Amino acid sequence: MERKLILEEMNAILTAYCDGCLVKSSLRKEFSKTYAHQFCIQKCTVGEQLRKFGNQLELKKI
Repeated sequence: MERKLILEEMNAILTAYCDGCLVKSSLRKEFSKTYAHQFCIQKCTVGEQLRKFGNQLELKKI
């Protein structure tokens, strides 16, 4: 996949699922910003998908 397409796909996912996420906002209020961020990266299915795209971008860099 081309770098620009990957970035566009990531942006679409962030806009559709992450903006206004109730889970993230409640975790930020209950615990902390860092805790919510780690949850998104490690446990959220959307975060896993974004991480895969990030790995593809990293490979394109080399």
